[in-house]
Amino acid sequence: MFGGMGYLGYTVVARAVSDDSGPRWSLTDTEAAQIKTSIGILHKQGLSDDERLASTLLKSGIWKPAAQDDVYIKGAESQGDTPFAYTISDGHHPSAIVVAARFFSDTTDTGRAAIMIHEMGHYRAYVAHGQSTEYDGYKAEYDKSKKLGLTERDGLVYFGMLDGVEEYVVPIDKSYTKYPDVKAYINQ
Repeated sequence: MFGGMGYLGYTVVARAVSDDSGPRWSLTDTEAAQIKTSIGILHKQGLSDDERLASTLLKSGIWKPAAQDDVYIKGAESQGDTPFAYTISDGHHPSAIVVAARFFSDTTDTGRAAIMIHEMGHYRAYVAHGQSTEYDGYKAEYDKSKKLGLTERDGLVYFGMLDGVEEYVVPIDKSYTKYPDVKAYINQ
């Protein structure tokens, strides 16, 4: 079952994921190093709660690379989305945060850290409430984007975040329209 789909990712509730259609078993050394670099950015920018959670998830094997033919990513792409990651949960606790190849190849280190914050927003919502929507991911990402240093230089990740805030956060919390970047994005 698919949750809301956005440019950065989407939430998937799955009972089981086969090796052919979901994540590979583990990150390569290069992929793990890129995640560690982004964890370092979280540390440098003073986002210690996110740094700790991202590190814990890395050590416990929750960050997983998507298979080349990942059905969830292919499904989102067929609907015109550009997913970087998604979270798998049984509805009670996340079992994986799956990252697409573009997460490693088409992002800056800061952009990658922003996507990690987004997916950890889902992770935290699942742990706290047993469910998550795109609101949780985009709200977490936007709320920390300034401190993280996410800007237009980070390309699609930045603009995807603004798109997600407009589509998923603003309908629930209109106060986000007061922020200049959100306001400008909506009024373009």
